[in-house]
Amino acid sequence: MMLWVTLLSTIALGWTTPIPLLEDSEEIDEPCFEPCYCEVKEGIFHIHCDSKGFTNVSQIAQIWNRPFKLNLQRNSMRKLYFNSFLHLNNAISINLGNNALQDIHAGAFNGLGILKRLFLHENKLEVFRNDTFLGLESLEYLQADYNVIKRIESGAFRHLHKLRVLILNDNLIPVLPNYLFRSVSLTHLDLRGNRLKTLPYKGTLEYVGRSLMEIQLEENPWNCVCEIVQLKTWLERIPYTALVGEITCEYPFHLHGKDLREIKRGELCPLKNPSSLRRDLGPQESPQPRVASIQVLTSHPLLVIQTRPPIPIICPARCICNLHINDLGLTVNCKEKSFHNISELLPRPLNAKKLYLSGNLIQKIYRSDFWNFSSLDLLHLGNNRISYVQEGAFINLPNLKSLYLNGNDIERLTPGMFRGLQMLSYLYFEYNVIREIQPNSFALMPNLQLVFLNDNLLRFLPNDAFAGTNLARLNLRNNYFLSLPVRGVLEHLSSIVQIDLHQNPWNCTCDIVPLKQWLEKLSSVIVVGDVICKTPEFAFGKDLRSLEPEVICPELKSSSGSNPVLPGREDLNTEGSKLSEAGGRGAVPLSVLILSLLILFISAVFLAAGFFAFVLRRRKNLPFRKRSEVDLTGIQMQCRIFEDPRELDVSLTFFFLL
Repeated sequence: MMLWVTLLSTIALGWTTPIPLLEDSEEIDEPCFEPCYCEVKEGIFHIHCDSKGFTNVSQIAQIWNRPFKLNLQRNSMRKLYFNSFLHLNNAISINLGNNALQDIHAGAFNGLGILKRLFLHENKLEVFRNDTFLGLESLEYLQADYNVIKRIESGAFRHLHKLRVLILNDNLIPVLPNYLFRSVSLTHLDLRGNRLKTLPYKGTLEYVGRSLMEIQLEENPWNCVCEIVQLKTWLERIPYTALVGEITCEYPFHLHGKDLREIKRGELCPLKNPSSLRRDLGPQESPQPRVASIQVLTSHPLLVIQTRPPIPIICPARCICNLHINDLGLTVNCKEKSFHNISELLPRPLNAKKLYLSGNLIQKIYRSDFWNFSSLDLLHLGNNRISYVQEGAFINLPNLKSLYLNGNDIERLTPGMFRGLQMLSYLYFEYNVIREIQPNSFALMPNLQLVFLNDNLLRFLPNDAFAGTNLARLNLRNNYFLSLPVRGVLEHLSSIVQIDLHQNPWNCTCDIVPLKQWLEKLSSVIVVGDVICKTPEFAFGKDLRSLEPEVICPELKSSSGSNPVLPGREDLNTEGSKLSEAGGRGAVPLSVLILSLLILFISAVFLAAGFFAFVLRRRKNLPFRKRSEVDLTGIQMQCRIFEDPRELDVSLTFFFLL
C-alpha cells in the first residue's frame, strides 16, 4: 500500500510542479526619459531612444541607478565629446549604430567602467586612436562594422583587457599595426571585407591565437606571395573550425580566385629554398623582405601580357564586378547601393560566384529573385531589412555554400525556406528577431556545418530541429533559453566541435539536468564560455556544470548506475539516446517501472491464492485437532512436500507474502 502511495504522489508532483515562464516585460521601477521608451527584460532595464533625433548624448539628462542597456540607433550624432557619458555610468550596453558618427574625442567614454558591450556599426568612423576607448576597462564586445576605418593605432585596444569579441568587417583597413592585440585575448575576430593583403606572424598573429575560437578573413585582396606563407602556416596550427570561410587570393594573377589553404608553399614562394620555408614555421620568424615579393611578381610573364579579362564582364548597374581567372567566375559587389529589391540587379551577370548585397534596403526575398544566379557559392544579404523569405526562395541556388542573412528582421525559420540548398555549409542568422524555428527546418541541408543563431529572441527549440544535419558549429548565444532538451534536439549534434550557449537566462532546476549531463560528456574546448544560471536564486551566477545534480534537483534519486534518476522526466536517460550509449547504465522510465511493479504484484497474488487453496485441500484429509495444531501440522506437511531445499525457500516466501 505504501508503495502505491509513493508512486501516486510522485506522479502528482510531476503534474503539479509549476514551470517557470519568461515574461516579455516586467514592472518598471525606474523613471524613463521622454521621448524614449523603457522596459525591464530579464531583470535588465532597457532604454530605447532609437530614431529620436538626438544630436548629442548630453540631451539624455536622466540618471539611472541600476544597470541598464541604452539604445541610441538611427539618431544624428556626428561626434562623441569628452565626458559625454559621465552621467550614464551604470550602462552595461550602449548601441550607437546608424548615427553617421565621424569622430570620437579622447575621454568620450570616461565613467563607463562597467560597460560590457559597445555598438558602433554603420557609422562614418575613419580612425581608432590610442585614446579612443579610454575608460572602457570592462568592455567585452566591440562592434564597429560598416564604417570607413582606414587606420587603427597600435595602442587602440591596450586598455581593453577583457575584450573578447571584435567585429571590424566591411571597413577600409589596409594593414594592422604591430602589437594591436597584445593586451587582449580575443575569442572572435571578424576582419571580412577590408583591404588586407597579408597578416604577419610577428607582432600580429602571435597575439591572436591564444584563445581564438573564430576568425573571419574573407573578402580581402590577399597578396599570395612569400609574405603570406606565415599566415598560411598559422592557419594550419589553429583548430580547423576556427577559420570561417575562405581566404581567396587576389594577386598574383595566376593564383587569382584560389583559396590560400589549397595552395602549396612552393607555389606561393617558388624562389625560396626548403630550409627557409621551414624557418617560416618558427614563431619568431620575421616577415620576408618585399624584394622577394617583387621577384615573384616579375617572374610571371602573364602579369605583363594579360591586361584584360578573357571574356567581357556583364555587371549590374551601380555594382562593381571582379573576374576570377581560374574559373571565369565573378564577384559582384553591390554593398550599400540602396537597392530595395533584388530584381533591380540588371543586367544580370554571367557566372556570378559571389554576390554581396549587404547594407541595402531589401525587405522581401522572392523565388524569382535568383533566376540567373545558379553558379553562386556565396550570397551576402546581411544588414538589410528582410522580414519575409518566400518558401523555396533559394531553390535556384544549388551550388550555394555560404548564406548570410544576419542583421535583418526575420522572425521565423521553416523547412521550405531552405529548399534547394543541398550544398550549403555556412548559415548566418545572428542579430535577427527569430522567435520560432519549425521542426526539421535544417533537414534539407545535409552538408550544413555552421549555424549562427546568436542574438535573437529564441526561447525553445523543437524536436528534430537539427535532424538530418551534420553540424560542427552552433551559436545560440544571447537568446532567451531557460533550458534545452537533449532528446530530439541536442542528441542530433553528434559531430559538434563548438557550441556557444553563453548569455542565456538558464533556469537551473530539474528540467536542465539532461542538458548538464550532455555538456559533461563534451570536452571543455567544445563548449564556448560559461553556462551561467539565472534562476533559481541559490544558483544565480553559477556555472551549470559546477553544480551537483542533487543540488539542482532535490527529487533526484541515485540509480544503480552512475547517472541519477529523475522520476517523470525521460530526457535524463532515454532508450537509445546518446547519453545512455556513452554513459553506461541508464535510468528506467517511470511508466515502465509502474507497469513492472503492477505485473509483479498481480503474479504474487495469484501464486499466493493457489498456494492457499492447496493448503486447504490437504487440510480436509487431517483428523480433528486443535486449531493451533492444525496450522502447525499444515506447515510441516507442506514443508515435507519439497525435497529440494530451494523449493522450500520459495514456498515459505509465498506463504509469508500471503
